[in-house]
Amino acid sequence: MPNVPLTAFPTDRPLGAAYGALMDISSFVACTLRPPCPPPSENVPPGDGHAVLVFPGFLTGDWATKELIAWLGKIGYDARGWGRGSNWGPSATALKKCEVLLDEASERSGRKVTLIGRSLGGLYARELAKDHPEKVVRVVTLGTPLKFPIATPLSPFADALSGNFDPVFLKRANDLTRNPPVPVTAIYSRKDGIVPWKACLVDESPTAENIEIDSPHTIMGANPQAMRVIAERLAATQAR
Repeated sequence: MPNVPLTAFPTDRPLGAAYGALMDISSFVACTLRPPCPPPSENVPPGDGHAVLVFPGFLTGDWATKELIAWLGKIGYDARGWGRGSNWGPSATALKKCEVLLDEASERSGRKVTLIGRSLGGLYARELAKDHPEKVVRVVTLGTPLKFPIATPLSPFADALSGNFDPVFLKRANDLTRNPPVPVTAIYSRKDGIVPWKACLVDESPTAENIEIDSPHTIMGANPQAMRVIAERLAATQAR
């Protein structure tokens, strides 16, 4: 079966897509200059200390999820990002990096790990949970696309970097909508200016849910609504 392309430029609404992306990125700049206040730690369920890995979105790094990582640590989790460097797409190197991080977190704690992924990072989290469900307690995604090709204004960047994408991962494109065998929470927003919100919806089941928040794509990780949902879901599935 030929590979399904991951992205496509929204040619049916080029001006609207460009405007949406511009507004979304503007929100990120504003959030960076004046971050929103996270939920007070005493107002969310306390963590049990298990390891949480946060994978960044396309073209970003831990600098885009640092508020979420720091807050998760404050409420009682061993939360870490993926280390130095940016996420330039699903290369074999990036995917192996995520696998190594999962192995290290699992060995370090002796317990299952929660995986949180923002945008493309959510795909890494979902696929890792499919491959290693014995090491993962829960997956949370933030604006993560599942239905391909994604009509996104970032398509030109993805096309430029696609030569480095792992062909094995690309062959999974038709299977990416299948949920991993662990609890899954997909957080999405109708205000998403980068990824069409309907593409972020999972097939709901007793262990898979969609949660809507009010947030641009680029700042979902710092959104207080998203943070509260994450704290509640992590507390509901304590790691063993």
